[in-house]
Amino acid sequence: MAPKTWGNVVAEGYVPPEISRRQFFQELANREMITKEEALAAITVGTLPGAFDVLVSAILDEDIEWQARMLLAGATSFMRANWFVDYFAVMQGLTPTYMDGFWQSAALI
Repeated sequence: MAPKTWGNVVAEGYVPPEISRRQFFQELANREMITKEEALAAITVGTLPGAFDVLVSAILDEDIEWQARMLLAGATSFMRANWFVDYFAVMQGLTPTYMDGFWQSAALI
């Protein structure tokens, strides 16, 4: 199977299945969904951005909330197909198409 990404080029319509932790938080800051300071703190010390803390706290099931915190605090990469991505999108009023574009843009940085 031929690669779908080449350096800073993503094949049209291709959504990378995975982006790095840095790419994820940097793209959030690039889109002004979190501050640059929050993005850097998420990467360097593992502090959840305020918006994410509120979002995760809204999960009513304690075990699922814990799973989400573990994911955000400890993941080295983020999978587009992960349930939390869709949860995040719905809670932010974002469409699946928007999230696909997010993943595509993040893969380029």
